[in-house]
Amino acid sequence: MRIGFITPSSRENYHPLKNQSLVALYLLTILDMEFPKELDLSLIDLRGLNEQEVLNRIPENDLFLYSVTSTEYDEYENLVKNVKKLYPKAKNVAGGPHINIYPTGSLELFDAIALGEGEETIKEIVNDTSASRLKRIYQQEKKVDINVYPFPSRKFYSRSSIANSGILPGKYKDLPGTNVLFSRGCPYSCRFCANMTRGPVRFRLPELIMDEIEYLKNEYSVEALALKDDQSIPTNKQIAHKSLEAIAKTNIKWRGQSRANGIDLDTIKLAKESGCVEIAVGIESVSQKVVDIVNKKIDVSKAKKYLADLKKEGIERRLLLMLGLPGEPNDIVDQTINFIKESEPSTVLFSLFCPVPGSEFYNNAGKYGIKLDSYITSFRTAFGRFDENEKAHLTFEYEKTTPFGTSISRERIVENYEQVQSFLRNNGLNEY
Repeated sequence: MRIGFITPSSRENYHPLKNQSLVALYLLTILDMEFPKELDLSLIDLRGLNEQEVLNRIPENDLFLYSVTSTEYDEYENLVKNVKKLYPKAKNVAGGPHINIYPTGSLELFDAIALGEGEETIKEIVNDTSASRLKRIYQQEKKVDINVYPFPSRKFYSRSSIANSGILPGKYKDLPGTNVLFSRGCPYSCRFCANMTRGPVRFRLPELIMDEIEYLKNEYSVEALALKDDQSIPTNKQIAHKSLEAIAKTNIKWRGQSRANGIDLDTIKLAKESGCVEIAVGIESVSQKVVDIVNKKIDVSKAKKYLADLKKEGIERRLLLMLGLPGEPNDIVDQTINFIKESEPSTVLFSLFCPVPGSEFYNNAGKYGIKLDSYITSFRTAFGRFDENEKAHLTFEYEKTTPFGTSISRERIVENYEQVQSFLRNNGLNEY
């Protein structure tokens, strides 16, 4: 059986080739292990391609697989419709965040959908497709033990697509690097987030972390890693130290993200010793009132100290901020710019709030005074980072009076966003 896993163009990303689809790699690796001789497996990599190029890169298969996000749903919809025209006998099966949020609607486009985590259902789907008994819905209820499964083989990508420069900032930018994921899950419930793997975090065993890094170094000459974990530095000190000590033994440079609170100085020092060169810190808003409304569960003043501690240990700081959230004060622009000046991050990833499907702010918009546009086709969060002529737009507006006081107009939110984004561009904080 010929199986092709299609990954989208990622045209919205400034550097689409920097990020490989770890979901596709994990599932293809499991299929390769489970069916070593029965399947012809391929990853159909559409990253960076324009609409005219896409269909020319999709060969015939018996089964096409997809992992669908809401931000790219429009592209998936057009893609699947065209694939069905090209290969009408093929089956199209999808999982991913958007499918879990909208299972009923997804069945109008796909032959079958997979809900929950997919390690076990993907094997069932392949067996059922082979036996011509494909069901419409597959569901994996149980959370998996991620240490049972192998790390993802990169052989499904071309070698030139695996190790890219620009993974790390500054003097390390030329190091060949790639993406990894050493944990799964997030124990927090931020109201702007649509994370489908909420709950206790499951961490890779230290020896498995080392195995994957050594594989990447030996097979693909990788010298730099971007950790895609929600907690690259776990807040659990014992787990953090074991993981960081394992990474340290591999002599690799890396970046990742961590909580803004809960990481002590000993752990920061160990992160530095393990090869950490940058940490992204998600504060989202410099207003404590807004942080509390979005249920971020951090203290902004402690986050500022954490940024200072990272700087003291020589670790670059990438600050993650968002504008347009419920409850923002009228002087949010001044507060945001002053916070940036005081905390001195190395770079800032600045976003415009967009209620995305599956998030609390989307599912219960009215509760927060949010009025969603009647028809939303694009869930974008970043505008004008590198192009000052790119105009931002919102997919919602606020009621004049919200549970958090008088709101800011749609036009004012966009104006505020563009003002801060201009400050970041002019001060070189959008680089990398």
